[in-house]
Amino acid sequence: MIPVDDVLESLDLSRAEPGSGFLEALFARFNAKVPFENASKILRDAEIADPDEKPRTPDVFWGDHLERGTGGTCFARVAAFDALLTELGFRTRRHLGRVRNDQDHATLFVETPAGEVIADVGFPLPALLPARAGHVETALAGLRLTATARGWHVAFEGGVPEGPREIEIFGAPVSPEEYRERWRGTFRPPALFLQEVAIRADRGNRAVSFARGEVRVDDLHSRLRVPLPAPREAALAELFGIDRDVLARAFAAAGNPGPSSSNAALTAYLEADASPEAAFAAIASPEGYRRLVGGVADVVAEERTAAGYRLRLSAGGGDPGATLEEEVTPDPDSNTLSVLRRGGSSESRSSWRAEERAGKTWLLREAALSGAREDLLRNDSLRGRLAGSLAVDLLAWARML
Repeated sequence: MIPVDDVLESLDLSRAEPGSGFLEALFARFNAKVPFENASKILRDAEIADPDEKPRTPDVFWGDHLERGTGGTCFARVAAFDALLTELGFRTRRHLGRVRNDQDHATLFVETPAGEVIADVGFPLPALLPARAGHVETALAGLRLTATARGWHVAFEGGVPEGPREIEIFGAPVSPEEYRERWRGTFRPPALFLQEVAIRADRGNRAVSFARGEVRVDDLHSRLRVPLPAPREAALAELFGIDRDVLARAFAAAGNPGPSSSNAALTAYLEADASPEAAFAAIASPEGYRRLVGGVADVVAEERTAAGYRLRLSAGGGDPGATLEEEVTPDPDSNTLSVLRRGGSSESRSSWRAEERAGKTWLLREAALSGAREDLLRNDSLRGRLAGSLAVDLLAWARML
């Protein structure tokens, strides 16, 4: 048994009849308030010797969450959410699936008056999916569900093209015995979620995650990367609600690598029809770059450099203070245009890049920010405005293709 009323209170929900609206609220609050995290899994693996006892069953899962703010990874989350739904009167069944390998994923099917839905808190997906072929638009990406010989294929459309972009859900329900055996297998070395501490919470219009020394904030069109200096436990505890001691012990067991950079970065993404090479060629030359910036500035001078070219830009009006200098370095090997902008005593770096991912071309506009910029984790409005300006740049690029 699990303490249902205490769990509901932690999710800021009250009991209701088992229906579609209540399920949607439970799904959204679970993904927002119960983090997808492996710190608790790393500690469970280190502290429990018996392989049969390593899985954190729903009573352990919910007890730990209420006491320490922890969550869990795929199999533990599905089992815990399943137990909660069952106690609340929903009819459910568990299925296995595939993210990287067969049977490495688990999910739930839930009966509702509107029909059966897939409640995938194991990945997790950003929305409930009707268990039929179709497309669902969410705040983070579009989700397309198609039938396959083995069950269902879920593909991400749009959004931030980082990490897995598709999963498979097998059509046959899984028995309790096989589910537990597959769950135990996630503790066998070199299991993915025993390697490094990773955390994620879906918060409506954005997903906040941590891995390898940096926090990431993803929305429909952009990703912010914020490096966290060590010690990181306090900042992560505040951000995700997980007990600091749990995080400290997990870092001690699995390692605590630092971020790749001491500066934050903000990247906007846009899918395009042209090839990466064609997209890059459209802006790589001085003539192409002139066209790209032509809508916001006038090029008043141009000169070649050893690595590319240098432009002097003016916003117009004859104001000398509005003049900027941009040193542009094309790299055809990576389809990247690096830009160093100088204005007065300040300078900034940014880039334009075209990449192919899963057979699709993506345009990337990235700004390197000065310092860690942890303030952007608290100021979502400012983050959105900065991302919006990068998105406008991508639209200008896309119109040239």
